[in-house]
Amino acid sequence: RQHTKNHLQIFRTRLVLFNNNKMSTPPTPPPPPLTFQTFLEKMRQQSAGSLVREVKTFIASIADADDADARASRGGAQKHGVAVQAFLARIEASFATHPAWKGSTPAELDASGEGLEKYIMTKLYAKTFGRGARDAERDAALHARIAALRTFIEAKHLDIAETSHAAASWALAESELGKINQFKAPRDKLVCVLNTCRIINNTLTTRQGSDGGADDFLPVLIYVVLRANPPQLESNVQYITRFRAESRLVSEAAYFFTNLISAVQFLGQATAAGFTGIDQEMFDGVMREAGVLEPIDFSSSSSTSSSE
Repeated sequence: RQHTKNHLQIFRTRLVLFNNNKMSTPPTPPPPPLTFQTFLEKMRQQSAGSLVREVKTFIASIADADDADARASRGGAQKHGVAVQAFLARIEASFATHPAWKGSTPAELDASGEGLEKYIMTKLYAKTFGRGARDAERDAALHARIAALRTFIEAKHLDIAETSHAAASWALAESELGKINQFKAPRDKLVCVLNTCRIINNTLTTRQGSDGGADDFLPVLIYVVLRANPPQLESNVQYITRFRAESRLVSEAAYFFTNLISAVQFLGQATAAGFTGIDQEMFDGVMREAGVLEPIDFSSSSSTSSSE
């Protein structure tokens, strides 16, 4: 039991440090409902002609660069992420003085920024999702490793308190996470993560009171990810990291997303010592038979490295 607590404490410590750095200000209110159709209507206005051409030229440049990277057998996802982030920030800033957005409220400008990100990334999805040098490799390894862990890991092995058990809510959280591959826009994928985490958090709060289930949140999320095991999970994490506008990946969204990253890395790297009541020989035997005994190396992921 102590081994598990020590192992999970490493991830909790990272989250506390992240929380102190990123959530020192009060949580921001949720953004207004995304009115993608309204954004498209503005882009169809005559006054937006030059802006539309600029956006289309940018999309073509990323697509062409990806083709060149593919021919040269090199990964370009990280540099594409940097380029997209810069372009999104510059174009969204221009909305405030653009004739097509004259008289728009801050909320309307924010919704247009969301629309811009969705438009660009939907067009570029095939050229940007899972295109990191090791995304596909890690996807396959992670999916296989979690599948092996699912055969014998139970909630008790993660030291989840009996008072935190909520099978129906956990199943709903698994279902939300499982929807992540239905969407192309980074925001829409992130919403799946937020819905998953909110279900867990609300259930713990209801059962144990405010902050009462804080120690169980990460273990429950790990268990939910274990049971859901959606395909291409690492590619989804990296896609959100690379292409979700940095100005919007803050507060609650950033906190919950960081928890997901910790859960993924725990499952990708945990040994028998990371769980309570799991025999080392049994663990190694099952994982070795599945070909997934070795931990996954996440060290060169785009969130921690500038090159691929």
